[in-house]
Parts: sequence; C-alpha cells; structure tokens
Amino acid sequence: MLAIQVSELRFATVDGVLVFDRLSFGVPREGFVWVVGPAGSGKTVLLRIILGEVRPHGGQILLLGRNILRVSPKRLREVRRKVGYMPEEPNFLPHRTVVGNLQFKVRTLGVRGEEAAEALERALDLAGLRGKEDARSRDLTPLEQKSLCLALALCPASSVLLADDPLRDLDPEAQAALLSTLVRANKAGVTILATSREASSLLPYGFPLVYLREVVV
Repeated sequence: MLAIQVSELRFATVDGVLVFDRLSFGVPREGFVWVVGPAGSGKTVLLRIILGEVRPHGGQILLLGRNILRVSPKRLREVRRKVGYMPEEPNFLPHRTVVGNLQFKVRTLGVRGEEAAEALERALDLAGLRGKEDARSRDLTPLEQKSLCLALALCPASSVLLADDPLRDLDPEAQAALLSTLVRANKAGVTILATSREASSLLPYGFPLVYLREVVV
C-alpha cells in the first residue's frame, strides 16, 4: 500500500514555465524515496503540493489514502497532523533548548500531559538527540541542528516525513550521520520522502530515486 501517490502531476509557474509534466511515482508505507534534481527543478514545490499548500494544474495526489485535492479543509488538517515537514531552512527557536523547542511545538498543537511527554521522548529517540535535551539550539553543531529540525518534524506523532534537501550544507561525515538517523527513523515505521540536489551520496544506500529534469526559464 502506498503512503504517497503522485499521478500525472502537472504544474507550471505564473510565467507559464512547465515544471512538472505528467510526473508519477509512489512511496510505499514505511518506504524511503528520494527526489533528486538541480536547484530550481521544483523539489520544494513538489513537497508543498503534497502538503496541500500549492495547487497543481493537473493530476492527483493521494496522501495516506486521501485525495488531498478534493478533501475538505478539515480533513486536510487531519491528514497533515500525521505528516511532518522538515524545511530546507532551519525552523527552530535559537534561544530555546532542544526540549524547549519540542515543548513549544506540542503546546502550540494543543498536545498535553502524557501524550506530550511520549511525543517528546519519541522525537528525541528517532532524531538521535539523547544527551542534548538541555542544550541551546544556537549552540548545536550543524548536524545537531538538522537533527533538531528532524525531531520537530516528527513531533508529536508523524507517520510520514517530507524532508526538503536535509543533507545540504553538511560535510560528508555529517551527511552520512544524518542519513543513518533518517534510516533509523524509517526502520521505526516512518515513511520518508526526501529531496536532494545530487545523488552521489545516496547511491551506496540503494534508495529508490525519482529524478526531476532541469527547468528551463
């Protein structure tokens, strides 16, 4: 069964530049797929379409069994609560600790008590941040900051992760470490769709790859 299914997707810019022309692919439940393409090929737009933030000009998007182009706003919000988004730019609060960032998110979502505590423990474990709970976010290494963004995306209870170029700006050693963390989260049951500008660091892992063409403007 597919967690994400993109079928015959079409999307063009306001200037009429065709970004996607009948793009189709699927991500199985508990699968791990990478979308690879150069800057400007539409990787971020693709994730925002899957999240329901951008409307395509044709095609169908199924997310956890729901056609997000046809569901009501209420149903879309329900689906979105199960989907974590890790943006390309850091989205944490630099003056707060690791736990402080996670607590802020769960409170914002109205999660309290035992459910909130369990969500924090899960996010810390999956992101590999044990021992860093009280560290201020601004003092973390680049790898640890990426891991915090991952923890925030997985909190409170995401079963699907959309990660936008998570390996960017990391050295090769840090890239390998973050890849290992992502693989561990995937093996724990999280379905992952991630993007990357290049495939060389991904090929040794045998990930399924979806290639986007360069958009000519």
